[in-house]
Amino acid sequence: MVEGAVDPRWPINTRGNIGEVFPEVLTPLSYELAVKAAEAGWREAYRMMGVLDRRDFASDAPVIIGLYGGYGYLNLSYLRILGVRAPGSSAQAIDVSFFGEGNPPPYEPHKGDKRPLSTLKILRTVMKALAQKDLPPAVADSRAAVAEWEARQPDLATAADEVLLSYLFSYPPVIQRVFRNHMITSGLSSIVAGILADGATAAGEPGLVLQLLGAADEVVSAQYSQDLWKIAQIVQGTPSVGAEFERGVAGVGERLAGHPDAAEFRAAFAGFIATHGHRGPNDWELSARTWENTPELAYSAIDRMRLSTRDLSPTERVAGSDAARAAAAAKVLPHVNGLDKLNFKKALGAAPWWARAREATRDLAIRAHNPTRRVFFELARRAAERGGTEQLRDVAMLQPLSELPRYVQSPGKYRAVIDERVGLRDRFAAVEPPFFITNQTEVPSIEDLEARQMQAAPAAAVSGTVLHGSPGSPGVARGRARVVLDPSDPAGLEPDEILVAPLTDPAWTPLFLPAAAVVVNVGALMSHAIIVSRELGIPCVVAVAGATDLIATGTMVEVDGLAGTVTVLS
Repeated sequence: MVEGAVDPRWPINTRGNIGEVFPEVLTPLSYELAVKAAEAGWREAYRMMGVLDRRDFASDAPVIIGLYGGYGYLNLSYLRILGVRAPGSSAQAIDVSFFGEGNPPPYEPHKGDKRPLSTLKILRTVMKALAQKDLPPAVADSRAAVAEWEARQPDLATAADEVLLSYLFSYPPVIQRVFRNHMITSGLSSIVAGILADGATAAGEPGLVLQLLGAADEVVSAQYSQDLWKIAQIVQGTPSVGAEFERGVAGVGERLAGHPDAAEFRAAFAGFIATHGHRGPNDWELSARTWENTPELAYSAIDRMRLSTRDLSPTERVAGSDAARAAAAAKVLPHVNGLDKLNFKKALGAAPWWARAREATRDLAIRAHNPTRRVFFELARRAAERGGTEQLRDVAMLQPLSELPRYVQSPGKYRAVIDERVGLRDRFAAVEPPFFITNQTEVPSIEDLEARQMQAAPAAAVSGTVLHGSPGSPGVARGRARVVLDPSDPAGLEPDEILVAPLTDPAWTPLFLPAAAVVVNVGALMSHAIIVSRELGIPCVVAVAGATDLIATGTMVEVDGLAGTVTVLS
């Protein structure tokens, strides 16, 4: 297990936002081969944008992405510097965009936070970003890097162990490059969205930012749902295929492999895997389950969608998005003047491009993981045949550079090591990490976390209770709540129910489409749940603290995505 140390210069660390990226315990495999490189890519992106000053960090050791109590954290202290140094922005604006929940510790200015030269560089970057009228070059660069990496993947059937290991260990520069591009698009997307949010606030209606952002169209993280809905419609239209789903998701792929009526289904599902198979729950983790290596995850979503009696295509639900966006802009414009008005108008045009770019570069970064992941699992499979653990994902608990090569050669020598670390991982996985860590003394031991976990959960909210969160996606919906804690186990989610989740990553996306609305424990303006809900035309409220504890499955609730409220009806 790998543990970091809190940097006293940048002490505030949070699970906000990164909880969507790394919701589970981090493995040494991912930390050593991906997270460290991602940190380097992040710094490179901030240097290119003008944010990073050479005096910000004392060493190359990860600071922006920390690892405490088994879980990944983002350094809120340093991310606020983007707001401090960007002209017209603030530390509070960063909190709203990325960490809108959790009552973060207040920003405390330090010597060196403000850098006039950085501000000038950022201003130039922002002006260029506001002029964006197409996908930025970062998307094409990531696409080229991923294509090159995929082409280099060794043949899994014939390559020697040494060749596979060499490929695996050459991954860090690749993920550094594509993650750099992702952080460029993420940073500029948040700045552009922040300009719209500032305009809405100036107009006295902060919630208008949801209409101002609107539906960007062609956002890849929303496309998964739509493609799975098309497959679900095939199942609906083929009774004998639907009958196999009725028998249960377990084994449905094998049962349909030679089914005479399933040719259309098989072709459509193969196309889905070819396009989106690299995604799945916790898919930034190199040892994660994906739709490619664990297709039951996708079958579960199809199984929920096929039960719908209405068209789940979002086309009608987002039909009024452009009109709502224009109306919101008309409300805001009288309240902004001079250069602010000009920048606001530019931001309206640029925001959809940056939203698409942010999700595209994110998707491409995960796609880069896929051949890396295949090679890792092939090495783990070969070791299992030689006496290693049959739980292939558990091999990720070994240090990849020092221990993995020796394990592949002599698996039996490391069985006890893997078992010990898996036991520790499972203990961490069973507890909730603190949302904020602000100094070294707050880094919890597993015993601390387990003691906190023993505390009683809050009682379920009663009829008439109004739970407050942050507006996510406009609209009002009523329905029965369905609390789902794992996207691979939808817990019987029925069409038109209200999906209540702890947090969401792209693996949750297929569950959004049949839902009437989405409620999430944590989240902010740039969180995954908001972006996807907006694209699918589904009301959404995020940052409803403890929603999965306070709202019981079966409870009738009303979700107001613009007001950011969830009302318990009965």
